[in-house]
Amino acid sequence: MQDIKLKLSKIMGISGKYENEERGWLIEYLPKEQNELPPRSMNDSFDRAIVPLSTNLTLQNKYTTTFKSLRIGRLLEDMDLFAVWIVMKHICNPMQPPDVPTPYVVVTLLVDDVVINANRFPDKDLILSGQVTHVGKTSLEVTLWLEQFNDDKFERITRAHFVFVARDPTNTSSVMVNNLVPVGEREKNLMILSAKKNEDRKMARQNSILNKMPTPEEQSLIYDTFMKTVDRKEAIIGNKVLPENSVWMDDTMLETNILCHPEDRNLHNTVFGGYLMRVATELAFLVASAHSKTRVTLQAINSITFRKPVPIGSKLKLNGKICYTSGRVMIVEIIAKVEELESKRSLTSNSFYHVYVAPNDVDTVLPQNYHDSMLYIDGRRRYLDFVNHLVKGQPENN
Repeated sequence: MQDIKLKLSKIMGISGKYENEERGWLIEYLPKEQNELPPRSMNDSFDRAIVPLSTNLTLQNKYTTTFKSLRIGRLLEDMDLFAVWIVMKHICNPMQPPDVPTPYVVVTLLVDDVVINANRFPDKDLILSGQVTHVGKTSLEVTLWLEQFNDDKFERITRAHFVFVARDPTNTSSVMVNNLVPVGEREKNLMILSAKKNEDRKMARQNSILNKMPTPEEQSLIYDTFMKTVDRKEAIIGNKVLPENSVWMDDTMLETNILCHPEDRNLHNTVFGGYLMRVATELAFLVASAHSKTRVTLQAINSITFRKPVPIGSKLKLNGKICYTSGRVMIVEIIAKVEELESKRSLTSNSFYHVYVAPNDVDTVLPQNYHDSMLYIDGRRRYLDFVNHLVKGQPENN
């Protein structure tokens, strides 16, 4: 992974110093149309990388939790960096001279479909592998697999889908990338699965709570939840009581504030997406642990969305709370907001949804207002997606 980081810096023409390097001159080497670029196969972008935990004690300590398991946040950092490398391997630009840095900037849009195996070890090597599995005109999907070698066999820790958009060297507009042409049945099947996932994402956006009213079933659920919190001794709207073994949603909230330093920057001098995923995952762990009052296990990441870049030197505020519970399962929402220290202007940069599981049933989380009720419905949908995913099982495509 360290080799990959150095190779990416060389491809981008980055010196490694914290400075604004002028890259606008590279625009002339970008294609205007997709047909100016040669088509690529999945095998062109396929690669593997190793994190040598078995032989490097320093790395072991960085990747180990207090429960002697693997830090998922660290894994997400590596996976994001590795996915960028896979995208750069896919891009083949005949207009770029051999001695000129790439004119492309690669930006993470979202991460989804991450289901995590509980069996993971901090003293066994990590093997990352991945390839581009879907391409639009300016966007790419990378499918990654993360495994460890245990008991003479490879055991999968997780599989994840990263979606990127290619941008010009000034990171102001989208640019064309090489088309993807399948070679053989396996690549054809992978493209079909990835195309379906892309359509599912579009459908999910169209059916979002922000675009469509809750279904009659969901409206009935909100009314039933409301009635559970009405004080029966004085049945008046606004007189709320908390049912036994329940907690108000806002009472699960935890917040953290971070000053963004240059050491956490990516190749474009904004905060590295993998770092954001790590700090959000660790805050989600604290939220779930505080609510359940016990050790919890991260079982899935429903989705991670990147909305705005986070500038170096800004204040990053992360708010986390549990938006839905069912038995032992908790859906944790993390919202990241970036605040400019001088202007105090605040914008949402990221949203994260994690699925944590406790050893025993946890207190039910209930909404107190309409906004929380919509978040409760959204969390329930994510929970049902997670359950449905487990029932169907993940299609083997590696």
